[in-house]
Amino acid sequence: MSKKMIVIAALAATFVLSLVIIKNMKKPAVTALYTIGILQTASHPALDAVREGFVEELQSKFGNDIAFVVQNAQGSVSQAHTIAQQFHANRQLNGVFAIATPAAQAMSAVEKIKPIVIAAVTDPNALGLIYPMTNVCGVTDAINVPGEIDMLIELVPSVKTIGLLYTSGETNSLVMAKQMREELEARGLVVTDFAVSNESDLPAVTELACRKVDVLLAPTDNMVACAISLITTITLKYKKPFIVSDNMLLKFGPLAARGVDYKTTGKQAAQLAYKVLVEGEKPYELPIEQAESTKAFVNEATLNALGLVIPESLKEHVILV
Repeated sequence: MSKKMIVIAALAATFVLSLVIIKNMKKPAVTALYTIGILQTASHPALDAVREGFVEELQSKFGNDIAFVVQNAQGSVSQAHTIAQQFHANRQLNGVFAIATPAAQAMSAVEKIKPIVIAAVTDPNALGLIYPMTNVCGVTDAINVPGEIDMLIELVPSVKTIGLLYTSGETNSLVMAKQMREELEARGLVVTDFAVSNESDLPAVTELACRKVDVLLAPTDNMVACAISLITTITLKYKKPFIVSDNMLLKFGPLAARGVDYKTTGKQAAQLAYKVLVEGEKPYELPIEQAESTKAFVNEATLNALGLVIPESLKEHVILV
């Protein structure tokens, strides 16, 4: 009889324990209505801001009904292609957001069905990303090149020679550098190219440029952005004005920029994604949008260190940082 009581007590304890476990089990996670893969080329302030703007805008529209799979290629083209293949194979993804040129190229090379929204790409047409019935739409970060050259000349009126600093293997940079060269030469300025193929070349090339030209100018360029602190340390040592095309880099010491607001660019891209996912529009029905670049951003400390002043003609368009 005592053995039976022990067995009954054990069974009762097991039953109670099971009820406790079931009660304390977490409810299954609610599956999001939409899942977006985000392929980011590298980590630097501009591209991070694009991603943040994109995520914030879609979360404000969808709440918990949107999820993201975020992958960063960390500046590696081969890694970008590997991630693109993974996103292509992932059937849970409803679309992909590709940030910057290498990510956009890698993603569009393998994905022909899922919608791809791009941002921080200067000239999608030159890259062959836009064609009839394409699955790509997005926002270009092409700046107002004549406006940036106007700013440069107004800030450094004595300038005669310009050095273009950019990455030779980045299509984004090559396109904008060509536009800058044409605009500068049209104004009678002497232009020299200082192209680098890898980041380890940047110190020596920057030193050389500082010895040969009056001002350094860089297009939107991922390698330059990643090494911005190193570059500005050298340009400030030589007391050479360094003009960039990304406003967010100003805090690292360049003199000025007249670029786009990258967080706003990300939000613009999110609105396009919403039109495709919810409103049923096709990517090829949506024109590539242009981000705004109307304000000039000037680093006040660098301005003073170089002994320069903001002319009256530029003051109403300047934001000091």
